[in-house]
Amino acid sequence: MTEITRHHITSGDLDITINANGSVARIKSGDMQVSQYVPGIHDAGIAGVWLRRRDGENIESIPLTGFESASRCSFGGGTATWSGNGLGVDWTAKLVIIDSNEWAWNVTANPSANGGAGDYEWDLVVAQDLALAPVEQALTSEPYISQYIAYHVENDDKYGKVLVARQTMSAAPKLPSFTMMIAEGASAWLTDGFDFYGRTARAGEQPVALTDPDWGGGRTNQFEFGMACLLSKPRSLGEGLQWTILNHFDADDRNEMSDICTATVEKVENILDRLDLDLVDFADSTEIKLPDDASILAKAPALNGDELDEQALLAIGGGKATSPERNGEGKTLSYFSDHARHVVSGEKEMNVDRSHGQILLAGGVTDPSVPAFAATTYAPGVFASHIVLGNTNMNRLVSVHRTSLNLLRSQGVRILVRLSGRDDETWRMLSVPSAYVMDLGGSRWVYQIGDERIVVETVASSVESAMDIALTSTCEIDALMTIDIENPEQWALESSDNCVTMIPAQGTLAAECCAQLGYAFTSDGDSNYVETETMPSFVATRTHGMHVAFAASEEGGASTASTRAAAHAFHAVDADAELERHARIISEYVADLDIANDDKLEEFNLSLPWFVQNALVHFLSPHGLEQYSGAAWGTRDVCQGPFEMALAFGHFDAARTIIRKVFSHQNEDGSLPQWFMFDQYASIYQHDSHGDIPVWPLMVVGEYLDATGDATLLDDIAPFWDNVNDKPCDGESTVADHLRRTLNYIRSHRVPGTELFSYGEGDWDDTLQPAQAEMKKSMASTWTIALLYQATSALARLLPPAGADELAKDFKAESESIRSVYDRVFVFDNVLAGYVHYENGEPEPIIHPRDTRTGIKYRLIPMTRSIIAGLFSPQEERLHEGLIEDNLHYPDGVRLMNRPAAFHDGETTVFKRGEQAANVGREIGLMYTHAHIRYTEALSLLGRGRIGDELLRISPVNQFKRLPTSEPRQRNCYFASSDADFPDRYTASAQWDRLKDDAANPVGVRGGWRVYSSGPGIYLRQVVQHLLGIQIHADRVTFDPVLTTDDDGLEVTISLFGTKRTIRYHVADVAEVTVSGEHGSVDGQRIELPYRAGGLSISREALGGAHVLDVTVPNRG
Repeated sequence: MTEITRHHITSGDLDITINANGSVARIKSGDMQVSQYVPGIHDAGIAGVWLRRRDGENIESIPLTGFESASRCSFGGGTATWSGNGLGVDWTAKLVIIDSNEWAWNVTANPSANGGAGDYEWDLVVAQDLALAPVEQALTSEPYISQYIAYHVENDDKYGKVLVARQTMSAAPKLPSFTMMIAEGASAWLTDGFDFYGRTARAGEQPVALTDPDWGGGRTNQFEFGMACLLSKPRSLGEGLQWTILNHFDADDRNEMSDICTATVEKVENILDRLDLDLVDFADSTEIKLPDDASILAKAPALNGDELDEQALLAIGGGKATSPERNGEGKTLSYFSDHARHVVSGEKEMNVDRSHGQILLAGGVTDPSVPAFAATTYAPGVFASHIVLGNTNMNRLVSVHRTSLNLLRSQGVRILVRLSGRDDETWRMLSVPSAYVMDLGGSRWVYQIGDERIVVETVASSVESAMDIALTSTCEIDALMTIDIENPEQWALESSDNCVTMIPAQGTLAAECCAQLGYAFTSDGDSNYVETETMPSFVATRTHGMHVAFAASEEGGASTASTRAAAHAFHAVDADAELERHARIISEYVADLDIANDDKLEEFNLSLPWFVQNALVHFLSPHGLEQYSGAAWGTRDVCQGPFEMALAFGHFDAARTIIRKVFSHQNEDGSLPQWFMFDQYASIYQHDSHGDIPVWPLMVVGEYLDATGDATLLDDIAPFWDNVNDKPCDGESTVADHLRRTLNYIRSHRVPGTELFSYGEGDWDDTLQPAQAEMKKSMASTWTIALLYQATSALARLLPPAGADELAKDFKAESESIRSVYDRVFVFDNVLAGYVHYENGEPEPIIHPRDTRTGIKYRLIPMTRSIIAGLFSPQEERLHEGLIEDNLHYPDGVRLMNRPAAFHDGETTVFKRGEQAANVGREIGLMYTHAHIRYTEALSLLGRGRIGDELLRISPVNQFKRLPTSEPRQRNCYFASSDADFPDRYTASAQWDRLKDDAANPVGVRGGWRVYSSGPGIYLRQVVQHLLGIQIHADRVTFDPVLTTDDDGLEVTISLFGTKRTIRYHVADVAEVTVSGEHGSVDGQRIELPYRAGGLSISREALGGAHVLDVTVPNRG
């Protein structure tokens, strides 16, 4: 592939990279990346400078960098210069490095010789995307990096707005800062690219900030696209104007952010004096003319689909339209159709912050030992991205689509078209469609262009590691499909007969660990392979369609005939039949579950298939739409979502595999990694972990034994991990050995002077990691101790029948030790503390009404876990249930605490991330969906009939109907959080009550990160086992529903022990659950629960071949 041309201007550690198309690609200082995104030569720049001409309300602008500036660009020494003319002026923009941590833009504008400048006002816009993070971290997840950039603005009498940004976590304990100011004065600022560009950027429109006269004076918005933006004060042109934008980077600045601004202002004159000396032209400079050097992909105008009328939009779904979402005028924005198909209009796509997308899995894989083939698609013309077989980091072939605003148009697989008969026949890039259709195994884009229609469909194979991208058009077109390889240097490429094969290049980690990996992509006879400007492409001329298929293998490389054949063969697959097979795979995984005769609960028929698909992505191909760098199993995560989903539907072999794989990564001292690669890259893992991690393998062993009664698990071989040599240990250790070693590890890590397992590096809430080293040993997490009690008490009960009496005694001793001190150590004034901290030998509560250190009174998960574990007395349970309802329950779900941790520009005193994050999202915003699901589990154990409403509260399908404050979001995927739409932490702290039910001016809530979470798996378990009350065991089924009279008459179809059965629910004023079949009542064993009468457990034999079961349940309303 062609070598990429880039230019550099440097001084000391500072390196500014400029693409051949004239856009700024990257700013680095040593190993720190100042800028956030890295545009390629096929992309327009993200950062830049714009000149604006103002005539009253009319504002025109021109870019001064990049191919769109139509300028000349020269490079020499520490300076890059762009020059051109437009809007009636001749202009020059110079990017000058002053020293190793300072650089400046110097812009001049003078009336053109041919006049035309007129009587206008002029101002300048500058925007710089920011990471301020080590290079490796900056490229892992731009939204995550942005969440930890704090901003501060000072208003100086002379210079106006001075903006400082600081990265609060990625380089910790260092605090890198960036300061920007305009020497001639700035009138306004912005801090996020969503505000600067706007959602219309997805459709190829210019940044919205360029037509906004004054930016409302300025706005600090701590979202997920960190960008420092300044607007100069408007001035008349006269004989000419000059602006100087000063930029300063400091790799570690611990001063108050206001002091950083002041310090920058105090040295402005000194900087300008030095700058004047550097503003010279270099005789040996290199000059390029723009836009001649811009690629067709970068230059092509966007082609967006026309709006469809109601009838045309509803016809696209191909079946009955259900659960429609409409705008205020009654126009349909989205709906569902057969097999949970979801159809989204172009208008809806433009209304959401997070662009609609989905991750496709090929091959019908449900076994983690088989590598999964995956690709990610997005609505605005990203027909595939992140194409990968197996490890989603190391084996990644096609690039990740990294910006929700579609700014980096080279990324992924894109299609440009030329429509025959158009006057200009210009290449245009397919962007926002008229409709975007998501199936469980494919995506479809419909572009209505006048009377013509272009359709693109990406379909994953249901049986092989292959997928096909097909374009069809009602009119004759030329089509160019581009495929962006993320790291071309890591792949060896061969091409012949319209087929391209790629295998890991020698010397790469993939070649070392996954030598047999290979990819192939091939086109049909109507299109030809070409290599265009660094990326493989396929082109078809005067055609009505084209196909390109992708295939992958870990069994001999893509150069083998089999992989090529798989790619070629998939061209002929019937897409509709393939999509139906995907739907069938999902249905079979959930035992053909279907809900009927309940208008409210039937919503699960739409959400559950997608949650199963999301859960399988989390299990088999760990990554998400925002969190695309995954690849590993989190020890805690895999022991929850994938494991609990497997148990819920009777996939006991998968559950057992998880147990063995987790224990096979346990260190010899009994500790476990926070996360580990579960494939050929097993030597990559996090060596330390949070304090709760060793408890989770104990939990899953107990749950497996309870579900299966299969004691042979204890004899399964799982070697320990040698964390010195990063390989499995010699010898054959059993699961029983691992249980013993885990308990010994817990016993050796006590809070000094107690029998309590110490806090360590944290617990489930990642935002509450200890800021002080001594807290790791002197604190105990109430939640972790409750979890440990639940796990050890279960093992104490379940191990004796498995023949492990001595081991059972040890676990019983641990559980009894916790039970004996729990109330005395963790309950103060009748209220459970979030943590206890031992000072002078006595426990002091943290996160409790007594706690003056954090100012936070209540923490959710210790309360819910204490209910689930059966640690509360009935009186304690009622008290804490009331505390949850009164202090932690909000319209969009329960929150982790009654208010967030304190924020002081990212400085930490008690907790790390909770005090570092500048963004009010994910765990920081406190409504973490996973915790809400565990809350519903607690409700089920209490027999609270509102469990159904609480599960639906977090269902995205109809949340827009239930929650007036819900901002537009995708409806067919799991959201890991519900994020209050506060612009920053300070506003959130001051206005937290706007989240409550009775708020006079309620704040909106938006969906958080999508897909990648253990949440979908545990959600599925709650619906099936605790709401519907169908608990599948190896030899029996327990019926223990929690329903209200509103659910009377509910019918559920599900396969149990190979027989499809219909369960009819009758909700009545009865004391206990009864079950009857076609031949009368069915006997079983009553289960014991701590807070209410339990359900009925029926053996497989007693259930027999009954096709209809009538389940009468107590009214829990």
